Amino acid sequence: MRSFFWHTEHYPPRKSAEGSATFKIYLKTKVSKGHSSSKRLTFTISRAQTRMPTSGSLDPVPPSKSMERALEDAPLEHIVPLSGFSQIPRLIEEHDGGKPDTIGLEMDVLPVNMFRGYQRLFPDADMIDVSPLIRQLRVRKSPYELDILRRAADLADQLLQRIPGFIRESETDTDLVLRAEAFYRSQGHPGLSRMRSFNMETLYGHLIAGPSGARPSATPGPTAGTGPGPFLSQGTAMKRLIPHTPILVDYTANVEGYLSDQTRIFSIDTLSEKLHRAHGVMIEAQEAMAREGKPGVVAKDLYAIALGIIERAGLMEGFMGHPQPVPFVGHGVGLELDEWPVIGRDSEYILEQGMVIALEPKMVFPGEGVVGIENTFVVSEKGMEKLNQFPDDIVTV
Repeated sequence: MRSFFWHTEHYPPRKSAEGSATFKIYLKTKVSKGHSSSKRLTFTISRAQTRMPTSGSLDPVPPSKSMERALEDAPLEHIVPLSGFSQIPRLIEEHDGGKPDTIGLEMDVLPVNMFRGYQRLFPDADMIDVSPLIRQLRVRKSPYELDILRRAADLADQLLQRIPGFIRESETDTDLVLRAEAFYRSQGHPGLSRMRSFNMETLYGHLIAGPSGARPSATPGPTAGTGPGPFLSQGTAMKRLIPHTPILVDYTANVEGYLSDQTRIFSIDTLSEKLHRAHGVMIEAQEAMAREGKPGVVAKDLYAIALGIIERAGLMEGFMGHPQPVPFVGHGVGLELDEWPVIGRDSEYILEQGMVIALEPKMVFPGEGVVGIENTFVVSEKGMEKLNQFPDDIVTV
């Protein structure tokens, strides 16, 4: 369990009768199993408690076991050791002269036992959920983050360029996965794509071939694959690659913890005209959303644009999943694969410049497989800029 204890002003600060801010807020966030808020603040994922003062620098307080690594990784001035979790109130009192009135917790990811631990340490504090605040702070990417995300998209393009050769060398979907993942690891991919959703682990993404791609599962996205068994109902089916069936490569690139999400369709020999047509409609929907995706646009309106194109093409059945389609066609990406905003049916998010969004219109044909497209975009005044450069069309091997 890796955890960070942040100290900051309430955002926005509550006011006393005289109009001045009356308390400080302490934020607790979890950074295991996909929760990376602290990395953006401290440049390290150490097992620690990090205090965010209202002014000045962050003050990480790691246990002695990770003290050396925290000093090495974090470009911060004040890093002090913590002998135990129970010592946090004493350290805060020594610095602030009192205990916090309010504790802010990321309650969407925080384990109940850790929550109860903070209740025991601060029994008189008001515990509030600051998950929306933390997630909102990560919606717009800085120039530093955008540079890394561009590099992640480039790494994904490099993989996709190699997939035709890997297919020729592979007999099964597992053979293909081994080659794809070996390339990513050789380029520094850590073998992990962090997700925030509960119990939704993912390593690289999905590489699924043929009818397996149309199998429903518990994943929050439109596709998953058969997977090795009920203990992991997503991914490859460990079966031979079959000509004239779609091979979906939805493999997330990871550079320095930041993710680029993209999907391409490959096939051994040609696919049917039906699948080619459907794939073309998915590209049309993506391009229409990208043109209109400018600052100030409401996310649900982009979803409606895509849905209108799909409906006119007569492809509503199987769009974004089968038998139960997911109610979105895009999502934010960054340190996690499922960040805000969501481009969905009831999504009220307003697009802002600097948001990074993966658009993924996909079409599921039961018994046949999946076609569709996904690219990572950054919102700009002129519309969405596509970071991935590999062609969107189906690639025949």
